Amino acid sequence: MNADQLWETTMDPENRILLKVTVADAEKADAIFNKLMGEEVALRKNFIQTHAKSVENLDI
Repeated sequence: MNADQLWETTMDPENRILLKVTVADAEKADAIFNKLMGEEVALRKNFIQTHAKSVENLDI
């Protein structure tokens, strides 16, 4: 995305819409986020192996 596109789609106050996002259970969300995006590969690998068969939408 170039600077003009960024201005038109995101930065221009005439076009942008700001929404407040809240998390009902912040501690649980943080734990899941750290498991999936954190530095500990073993946690992520375990999650993938545990939930692999329940995937409904797989984009390969």
